[in-house]
Amino acid sequence: MAVIICPWCQSEIMQEEGQEPDKMCPVCDNELAGYRTLKLNIGDTDEEDYEDEDEGAADNESPAIVSIDEDLSWVDDDEFTEDTNDELQQFEETVEQLLNEQELVPECPLCHEYMLEAGEQLLSANQFRPRVTEVLGEAVIEAPFTLALYICPSCFTAHSFLGDSHRHQVVRRLSQDPASRSGGEHNI
Repeated sequence: MAVIICPWCQSEIMQEEGQEPDKMCPVCDNELAGYRTLKLNIGDTDEEDYEDEDEGAADNESPAIVSIDEDLSWVDDDEFTEDTNDELQQFEETVEQLLNEQELVPECPLCHEYMLEAGEQLLSANQFRPRVTEVLGEAVIEAPFTLALYICPSCFTAHSFLGDSHRHQVVRRLSQDPASRSGGEHNI
């Protein structure tokens, strides 16, 4: 038995001896012989080199060859990569310092990185319409209240949580005895 590895999904495909090889991968449905590569020849090469490569191409298709004859001094420019690395390192150090000074460090719900506290958002009565529940007979929380806004430094998702003082307000409302809210007439 021969084994062929799909260049697309890296699956092993078993082939019986004497059996014609599959043209399509049974796992990912991509062509097994149609895996394309891009060959870049940079610098001084002869046209003969290109002709030799074209003759060996499968299915009479020539590989894409890009010849660049212009000055590539930007490739050798280490200053660009150093600046990027310095900026990235400074970014990571600043994020670490900001996280260290936070009391609450939530995890991003999308990428699970730690989130940075960006500030507070005040919701006034005209920005929030509370839902009055039958169980409580009043709203779970009433405006104005604050939301602490957090931003993920990795995927830049913004997420907000109820501010500390207003969390206590919600806990107090939810922990009241139902009988004391409605004068003892409410049976559960």
